[in-house]
Amino acid sequence: MNPIAKITGALRATAKHPLNRRRKFKAVMEYGFIQVAARLVPGDICVEFPNHTHLLVSPKMKGAAHYIAPRLCEFEEMSFVAHFLQPGRIFVDVGANVGAFTILATGVAGARTIAFEPSPDTFEMLARNIRLNGLGEHARAVHAAVGREEGTVQFSVGFGTENHVATGAAADKSVTVQMTTLDKQLAGTPPDLLKVDVEGFETEVFAGASQTLRHSGLQAIIIERNNIGARYGFNETPLHQEIQQCGFVPCHYQPFARHLSPADNVPHQNIIYIRNVEAANARLRAAPAFKLDDLSL
Repeated sequence: MNPIAKITGALRATAKHPLNRRRKFKAVMEYGFIQVAARLVPGDICVEFPNHTHLLVSPKMKGAAHYIAPRLCEFEEMSFVAHFLQPGRIFVDVGANVGAFTILATGVAGARTIAFEPSPDTFEMLARNIRLNGLGEHARAVHAAVGREEGTVQFSVGFGTENHVATGAAADKSVTVQMTTLDKQLAGTPPDLLKVDVEGFETEVFAGASQTLRHSGLQAIIIERNNIGARYGFNETPLHQEIQQCGFVPCHYQPFARHLSPADNVPHQNIIYIRNVEAANARLRAAPAFKLDDLSL
């Protein structure tokens, strides 16, 4: 994507963000200012997250600035995590990156988290965010990729939030990291909610998670689906069908209404899958609100 189109798209997304519904122009101006100012800061930036939690980010990390503004950048999915999870429940974050979803799950909702992140630099930031929020007793960071079998894999460097399993010529500029499987790591104890965002490697993650996927204890899944699995030769449609065959319904979440509704046409974006929509909606309605600035949601 050329730079002009990328900037225009980012500004358009900022104006359309649900938190900016009543302040579109101001939000766009703030976004531009923050994007420039953040890059002039010599170190990392500590951003306030819901319920007075915090997220430490490096503005120089590719793709990380959207955690600075608008913070809850994946608003539907982030709000779902904060509303759906409950104290003591288990959340598994595959492709945890710097830990935004981990902080929401454990620091806001009170869940216990297992967070997997293979990139050495990004893993360090994830671990720092867990320490920063005092969540070490309830959030465990695992420095490993997740796939169909245990072993090692090449992982890209220099792409920030878009680092990924490297193959072919790309493997020449990569690091070797450990790879594990969800079935091995979870050992028959499934999470309440599983999030998988691994830049196209999702098919491999679920190939090593057949027991986890079919366990009745797994109630919800958030998965990235944007067709970049093609870099590994994957067609993402079969995985989408497999998840549904295991009893899950793809849904849209409306955070302000606290309501999930089945998605007839699933776009190429993050998808929330729910095993029992009625039960999930009851839980969401009963969840306590989280607070961010003047917002109580």
